[in-house]
Amino acid sequence: MNQKEITRAALLMAAQGDPKKAAEIEAYLAAETQQYPAGGYVPGPETVRPTIQTDVHPDGIYLVFGGQSPVIYEKYVPGTVTEEMKERCTGVAVKLGCKSICVSLYNMADGEEITLTVGKDTTGWDGYKDNTLDAGADWDGEGNTRHLKAVGLNPEITLLDGQFIPSVAQWRFICLFRKELNQALAELGGDELSGWYWTSTEYGATTAWHVGLSYGHMDNCTKASDRGRVRAVSAFIG
Repeated sequence: MNQKEITRAALLMAAQGDPKKAAEIEAYLAAETQQYPAGGYVPGPETVRPTIQTDVHPDGIYLVFGGQSPVIYEKYVPGTVTEEMKERCTGVAVKLGCKSICVSLYNMADGEEITLTVGKDTTGWDGYKDNTLDAGADWDGEGNTRHLKAVGLNPEITLLDGQFIPSVAQWRFICLFRKELNQALAELGGDELSGWYWTSTEYGATTAWHVGLSYGHMDNCTKASDRGRVRAVSAFIG
């Protein structure tokens, strides 16, 4: 590995694996080298420096207090949830690097297992994922949910503005922190994550992927007749 490759590897590590952020840091350093050479040149007021986006929110679990603008959130500390926080909290979020998501406090339909859709899919959609590799790489829960609404969601699935049903990859991300999320949900009086859940990732016109949280199983089930729990999520700007 030459010096240039070593430098880029170090930049990538500093950017937590984000190539775009690593490129921004590299551009910034290159600009600084031009503006501040060894001779001690100090740029004038007309000099414009590139802006670097910094990550001010550390990885971890967050309590989200919705119903206001902007949305308020704070880092979850086990054992510190108060009654006032329980009344205000609308979700629990997880952030890891550039990925994040907010999980609502409760299952849909009072926690009952329900069908995903009631309509017949005649849309001719091209977004089906009929194998585990493609399904496991699907992060587009929002787009998937829009399609399910077009097909005809079960009326017991009452999503608020900004909410959607997580895709397979988003469920896998949630499951990485299932223990911590369930601890927070238990303190808040919410529904812990357990059992079989629908994902918004569709296998085909009549089926969609199920995830079993107990053992990490995946299966494709009939949307209009098979049953599973539904949990709404939303974006989290961590």
